[in-house]
Amino acid sequence: MTKGSMPAPSIAAWQEYLNKLNPNVIKLGLERAQLAAARLGVDKVSDDVRVVTVAGTNGKGSCAAMLAAILENAGYRTGLYTSPHIRSFNERIVYGGVMASDDDLIEAFEAVYEVLDEECPLTFFEFTTLAALYIFKNHLCNVLVLEVGLGGRLDAVNILDADIALIPSIGLDHCQILGSTLKEIAIEKAGIIKDRTVTVVTGELPEVCRNEIGAIAARHQAALHVVGRNLKIRVSDDTHFDMRAPIEILNLEVPSLPLINAPLSVTAALLLRLVFKFDISDGAIRAGLMNAHLPGRLERISRDPDVLLDVAHNPPAAHYLAERLNLNPRPRNAVIGMLKDKDIRSTLKEFTDLDLFEHYFVCSLPGERGAESVVIEETLLALGIPRYRIESFDTAAQAYRAALSELPVDSELVVAGSFVTAEEVLKSIDDGQTWQAAEQ
Repeated sequence: MTKGSMPAPSIAAWQEYLNKLNPNVIKLGLERAQLAAARLGVDKVSDDVRVVTVAGTNGKGSCAAMLAAILENAGYRTGLYTSPHIRSFNERIVYGGVMASDDDLIEAFEAVYEVLDEECPLTFFEFTTLAALYIFKNHLCNVLVLEVGLGGRLDAVNILDADIALIPSIGLDHCQILGSTLKEIAIEKAGIIKDRTVTVVTGELPEVCRNEIGAIAARHQAALHVVGRNLKIRVSDDTHFDMRAPIEILNLEVPSLPLINAPLSVTAALLLRLVFKFDISDGAIRAGLMNAHLPGRLERISRDPDVLLDVAHNPPAAHYLAERLNLNPRPRNAVIGMLKDKDIRSTLKEFTDLDLFEHYFVCSLPGERGAESVVIEETLLALGIPRYRIESFDTAAQAYRAALSELPVDSELVVAGSFVTAEEVLKSIDDGQTWQAAEQ
């Protein structure tokens, strides 16, 4: 795509421009982003700025959000970059605990646009990553918490070297791009470990992944902390847990974001305290865990009716959601839409094995990647769900509206399957096609 003329100074014009870059087009490689970053002056951070990079299959956004909340509560101006967004692009770029304003975005987009030429075309994600780094630099952030978009080694976020690398999980996803084995995918994720990296923190990973990441960390002389090994927690009940190592902090409240990722965020904060002398108190850690929020991750968008939104879109994410739901058995229905390039059968099997939902409202999703509702319906039938418990719809908004109208009293509605499903449902709420979401 040629550079063309600069869009008008409005968010709508820039959204149109960025959509023409096509968010679904993925071109891995750092050369384009590095060249543009150097021209923009964001290819390096100053000596007093720390960088935490988060890669993995699931849990990246939750890890990043909890760590950023801890840092903000400790008084550090933090740049948080996550993707994708659900309601608005502004969700991707947060500094000082507040989403970037439209004016911030327009200024950043114009700055990135100015450094482009025919030898430096950028994908949607590369363009938006550079815009985030520009905003963080302008607002003098002390620490950057950056979520990798895809993979790690060749992702645009990796133009900045990480001081601390977090890898919460590794599973078989995006296999057509990252490799068909866990070993291959682990190598790609571990590409965020560089010579500058002091410490690597991982979740409980398959042995082959743990071995590869351990070897790469050792090669770069980075310390390794692994959940269940030298990073230990104890869950005392549904509401509290203890950090046992590397430093003992007792009676932490379970956050609203997935608990499975909290130990990595807490450990990263402790390492910033120990290695980089950040003034992060235990109180800031407690407050950060409680304040952390990320749209679409175990997000209760209404109490009456009772609606839970989770973007679980692959087997590991669905497994975690299923386990959390199973802790509190109750009547539940589901709205589910998925992308055709995901492992639809294995993802749905996590729900059907536990027979979590009495009724499935399945929907088609828009765009080339969107799966048709009939695919989800046929998969559920093959997994043993009777046809009378499944209804199919052309859109997520239609499925959601029908699910609400048929939701029994004292039942919970779960919306899951994709970021796109969440986006479509929330868009229908914001447009007034259904009831308005409750205040958060």
